[in-house]
Amino acid sequence: MSELDDQAVGFKELLLTTRVIDSKNRQTKLGKCIDYELEDLMQAINEYNKGGKITIEIGIGVEEKNELSIQATVKTTKPKGKIPKNPYYRDQKGHLYMDDPNQLKIFSTQKVVDIQETHQKGAVND
Repeated sequence: MSELDDQAVGFKELLLTTRVIDSKNRQTKLGKCIDYELEDLMQAINEYNKGGKITIEIGIGVEEKNELSIQATVKTTKPKGKIPKNPYYRDQKGHLYMDDPNQLKIFSTQKVVDIQETHQKGAVND
């Protein structure tokens, strides 16, 4: 038996020995997981300039007479950006368009393409 086997386990030892699954679905030690999740949270806070939260939960269950099962989870609530609005328009039949089909157009995109093609053909023939 080593010296460590005779010593009581404290929180520091739990951080170094308890295995958890991080937000990237990787198995790691609790202490490393907390460090990783905190760094990831801080990056999101810096990016969006909004607050977040990290929650560490340690559950202790009784297995047999004096055997315990310890499970830990580390969860973060990260700030998010606003979901961008993507404007589309619909006609009376419900079809989607990038431009409003009911709005008058100053220039027809078809005529612009035709003019460019005509100009290119003329340049080739010159």
